[in-house]
Amino acid sequence: MTTWKSFLTRAASALVALAIIFALYYFLKIPGLKIIIAFAVALSVWELLGILFKNETSKTLRAAFFILSFFVFAVSTMALNLGAIVYAISLILLTIISLLKLHNTGDLQRMGKFQANAALGLMYVGLLPSFAFRLLDQEQGIFWFIYLLAVVFAGDTMAYAFGVLFGKHKVMPSVSPKKTWEGSLGGILGSVVAGTICWKYLLPEFSGYFIVGLAAVSGYVGQFGDFFESLLKRVAEVKDSGKIMPGHGGVLDRIDGVLFASPVVLLGVVILSHLLS
Repeated sequence: MTTWKSFLTRAASALVALAIIFALYYFLKIPGLKIIIAFAVALSVWELLGILFKNETSKTLRAAFFILSFFVFAVSTMALNLGAIVYAISLILLTIISLLKLHNTGDLQRMGKFQANAALGLMYVGLLPSFAFRLLDQEQGIFWFIYLLAVVFAGDTMAYAFGVLFGKHKVMPSVSPKKTWEGSLGGILGSVVAGTICWKYLLPEFSGYFIVGLAAVSGYVGQFGDFFESLLKRVAEVKDSGKIMPGHGGVLDRIDGVLFASPVVLLGVVILSHLLS
């Protein structure tokens, strides 16, 4: 009963989110989708603060991380190479700020942990979402964006269903106790089915083998986005990244797979465009 109630709550929450996305696209087209991505990134950065820097009392350091994370994302959507440079400079700035702020404490472990978390956080919610953003700028970008979401979310849904119905063998019990190999295989199957549907109805002019193969690879990589966020939350001893989506937790809980899958899909699109040019 609890599982069924949880499923209904997740489904209702997801439908509300999809309705918002659809409305923004209907009224604003591509800019509307870019707005929702930017909004999701801002929320994700805020949520990640509560995971990576849960015990960090300095408001200056927390504010610096939030501002620079979003700045990395914003610039990376305009020019990928420039984004990489800004990522490096932002990390250097965080290093300088933390050294100036923390050197008097003599707590080297705290200083080192902040640097590690800053580097990880800037990449996770600054750089990775820029790939989904840039996907919209590719030829037929809206279809590729739908493909990305369909592959990840269908994989997530099927992994959950297969895990509940057939799950016996744990994948990484210390990181995510409920996830099983059976669920993982079901997730890949869900991604492949979603990729096949997208190929047939949205991207029929491309090679089916390539589209479906990319769905399998990106869907599997997306599963590790879920594992990675579970690891972060376990280390920080928090259950969810936030509470904005009932049944799911925070935005980061919902898009963790998308973050990992987006550069894979974008790379696939770039490779495909070069092969066809």
